[in-house]
Amino acid sequence: MLIFWSLVRNSVVLAVYLLFSVACFLTVHEHCMEECINQFFDGTLSESELQAEYGKMLKKELFGSMENPPSPLTESQKETAMDFYNAFRQKILSVAVERNNAEGEQYITGDMNVQRSWSYYNSDYYYASESAISAITNATQNISQEYDTTFEVPDYLEQGKTNLYNFNTALEGDPFIVSNYHYIIDPDVAPPENFKWFYETGGDPHTRIRLTSFMSVDKNGNKTFIDYTTDEFDPTDPSKAQMWVSYTDEGGAEHRLSTDIVFDHSKDDLRNVLDLLSFSDKDTKKASLLNNFLSNLQIYPKGYFDRFPTAFRSMDFMV
Repeated sequence: MLIFWSLVRNSVVLAVYLLFSVACFLTVHEHCMEECINQFFDGTLSESELQAEYGKMLKKELFGSMENPPSPLTESQKETAMDFYNAFRQKILSVAVERNNAEGEQYITGDMNVQRSWSYYNSDYYYASESAISAITNATQNISQEYDTTFEVPDYLEQGKTNLYNFNTALEGDPFIVSNYHYIIDPDVAPPENFKWFYETGGDPHTRIRLTSFMSVDKNGNKTFIDYTTDEFDPTDPSKAQMWVSYTDEGGAEHRLSTDIVFDHSKDDLRNVLDLLSFSDKDTKKASLLNNFLSNLQIYPKGYFDRFPTAFRSMDFMV
């Protein structure tokens, strides 16, 4: 009996040790990934350097300390390469989204609450993430070819993995959680360079009744009507929103357009951004590029798709 319990105890200790070792490995592994990616987004690591660092990590993942590993890659190694690529790609996009959103928070008016919504888009993060993805894709393909194997990037949209496709889809968040992010219509449309877009809605966390108008009738039957509504943005008014778009030209000058929006709580509250703002520039090619992307953005009040579930959602085709 003592021998039995000793074996059980040793097995438990071994299992705990293995779990701890795996956890430590994954933590160190993720730390290395994140460090490389953050250095890239900080501008201290070039695309070619990222490709080289990723290649070293992938080879270590595939072969460990093995010298002169045989070709071709085994099925298990192919799966390992794909898992590593997916994890690294997802980390690239999540870091891009985190940085984009952290930058956008500075533009929020007043206090954000659950009745409000906002979105920010900086095309710098789109192009940086595309560059990083290109680096790790090239590295994976090169290593696969080196070991007489092919590597193909999966069709993430077909698989419903929007968090792995590109920056435009990653902004929607976790693909397994219902998202209120439907601002981008076609995720394959690339933004203009040096482009920014910000949008926010108002909202009252206390859902107080608002007096929008008042009518009085005097003893002679004369009516007096007072309209208390304005078009100016109010961060506590759920029927209000504001938006701006900007681009920086080659000379470093920023060009910005902005507008306030009033919603009427109807199906027509789903609006295309180009119908509200458009650029007119001496450089017609530049203006066309900007306006083309504006036509790929749509806005709506918080909870719009809960009230009108049959309305067009920009991301439906990806699910």
